[in-house]
Amino acid sequence: MKLAVNGQDCSTDLGAQLAATAHQRPTDQKPYAIAEAISALRLQTATTEADYTAELLRLLRYRDNVDTLPFEIPRKPGWCGAFTAKFKTLLWKLLRYQHDRITGRQNLINHLFSSALECEHRQRAQEIRDLQRRLAELEQKLK
Repeated sequence: MKLAVNGQDCSTDLGAQLAATAHQRPTDQKPYAIAEAISALRLQTATTEADYTAELLRLLRYRDNVDTLPFEIPRKPGWCGAFTAKFKTLLWKLLRYQHDRITGRQNLINHLFSSALECEHRQRAQEIRDLQRRLAELEQKLK
């Protein structure tokens, strides 16, 4: 590993310290994983613009919600890190009601925007179908 700070090699100074800190961190914590069915990576599978838009609207419905569920608070090693994590957990429990109120309003706004986008998409699709039908009728009359 090579560490450069302001153009100077600091691998010998900082490398050992970073490695020691990394070994002290807990390794049993797993990162938050999003289910594959609602992952934004599914947008890569779209082959046409229509597929992309349909998949985006489907994913948007799943992901337009903000929650205040309990979560793992990252902590530093040692007793100071444990105390800080416990204090943050206590603060979260005490102040969560305010967050619930705010997220309730934000969820309403997100839901309205998602619904408006879906409605706009359906309306445009209906207009396209109507125009295609009219064009086909005009082509039949010209034959």
